[in-house]
Amino acid sequence: MRFIIALWALAVPALAFELPSCEADTEQHCLGEDKDMSPEGIDACLTALADRSQRCTDYLALLEACKADISGDGICAAAHGDGETVPCLVQRTKPESLSESCQAALPKNELKGLAKFWEDGKRQLNINEISELNADDKDTYNRWQKKKKGKKTEKDRERDFAVKGAKRERVITLVTAAAKKAASAGEDVMAAAEAEAKQAMAEDMTGTLKPLSKAELTSIVKEAKSSAKSEL
Repeated sequence: MRFIIALWALAVPALAFELPSCEADTEQHCLGEDKDMSPEGIDACLTALADRSQRCTDYLALLEACKADISGDGICAAAHGDGETVPCLVQRTKPESLSESCQAALPKNELKGLAKFWEDGKRQLNINEISELNADDKDTYNRWQKKKKGKKTEKDRERDFAVKGAKRERVITLVTAAAKKAASAGEDVMAAAEAEAKQAMAEDMTGTLKPLSKAELTSIVKEAKSSAKSEL
């Protein structure tokens, strides 16, 4: 069992949340000369614990919910046999590839502080958001602020240009898809394209995204209508 736990610990990289685990509970309550240290014995011990930790409770609940995924021909059956159940379920497998009950039991990555506010990219925080930061996050944020105000290097400018370009390409892709969908449905194509572009601007928390020009929107709409006509 210790060997299995060690394998599991090595297989899991650092995450923004704690993964379910019964390692501490096993070492504290279920190992010893007077204990049944077979896999079945340890499972029985953990299940019977009255003061079981929340992480261990979550782990056992995950195994129960993912029975179909870790047994028989399940996608993580082999990993379960090798002691890598949680890494397989949480990190290596796309949620949509798991059973519905397993998907519902997966741990949620609840970001906090600076990680939450910067999830979609580094940006200026308002006073209320800054007040939620702990000391370490505030220090990181202040250093970022200081660096941002300083003179940019060529590497900084190249990175900013690449980020802006990637964001712009993503917006064009979304607007094009919305326009084609509207054209196929016989709806107002320009209105659909403008609405999608407006939503993309509203969702840009970094303030680095420039709106698409009227000429760009017109070109996208024209292409969407032509594509819909060809399909018909």
